Amino acid sequence: MRFNADQLTGQLTKGLLPVYLVFGDEAMLVEESSSLIRKKAREEGATERQVWHVEGRFDWSQVQWQEQTMSLFDSKRLLEIRLPSGSPGKEGGEALRRFVENPPVDTTLLIISGKIDKRSQKSKWFLELERVGAAISVWPIELSKLPGWITQRMQNCGLQFNPAIPALITERVEGNLYAAAQEIEKLVLLCTDSEVSEELVLASVADNARFQAFGLMETVFMGQAAKIPRVILSLKSEGIEILSVFSAVSWSLHRMVDMSIQLEQGANIEQVFSAQKPPVWPKSKSMIGGSLAKHNARQWKQFLCQMSEVDQAAKGSLQQCPWALLEILCLNVAGVSLHGQNKEFRLGY
Repeated sequence: MRFNADQLTGQLTKGLLPVYLVFGDEAMLVEESSSLIRKKAREEGATERQVWHVEGRFDWSQVQWQEQTMSLFDSKRLLEIRLPSGSPGKEGGEALRRFVENPPVDTTLLIISGKIDKRSQKSKWFLELERVGAAISVWPIELSKLPGWITQRMQNCGLQFNPAIPALITERVEGNLYAAAQEIEKLVLLCTDSEVSEELVLASVADNARFQAFGLMETVFMGQAAKIPRVILSLKSEGIEILSVFSAVSWSLHRMVDMSIQLEQGANIEQVFSAQKPPVWPKSKSMIGGSLAKHNARQWKQFLCQMSEVDQAAKGSLQQCPWALLEILCLNVAGVSLHGQNKEFRLGY
């Protein structure tokens, strides 16, 4: 049989199948589905777990498909095969087919795989596994469905919250599933009375170097030039690595370059905002629109050249202070010109 990951819990209430193949390119969800199967196997009496990682020229003959020794106790095994490539190869395919022809009653086989393409899903080994057991496809959560996923996860953790909270978390983690899961785990620890407030979410997300860097870019796009040096100095003083800040700044600037090009080509600004991945959120539209209006596409591209200099200085190939170059870049984006000034001396780095 075949079903999606969200159907797994219900299927497991009916008992264990001989074989499970969990596959997909959302690693976190693949692992969580696999954990549910492991838990069920333990509940059903599995006291032994063997794990095999299939990489390179893997020797399939070393897999102990059958229990090697007789036991006086009615124990069961969980045999786990990790298949990151999504293909067992010819030898592996034959080994898996032989297993499912007569699976041992005391063994549950769990195969954890990366993405398996449509052609491979029509191969004999895949179809045989699907016939005897279950093939569980794990799909990435679409951005539009992420608030619903966050809602379900928070409810499962026993958290109480108003309907706006999942959307707020989605916005703050910018659609990143793993980051959303981490934030929910933090909220469970931080929330003393199970009631999650907007203030708690914002405080939790802010306590993260990555989001502090995005906070810098909000300051830049809002044109708050006087605040920029203080924010950068704070990041530097807290020991945050320049390259951690660089990644957020680079991501933000590349988005602005893309949007500026579309606008110069005559696209409607609302369509440009909604076409971004993730889209420009409603409360940020005024800020982003105002920043885009300050520079043309050629100027936005020039900022990427300055970004490259920050990168080179951070890696030591350019003999200048990367923090000073970053501040100059941010001030330029905010609309401040620093031509003709002794930048390093003036910036105090």
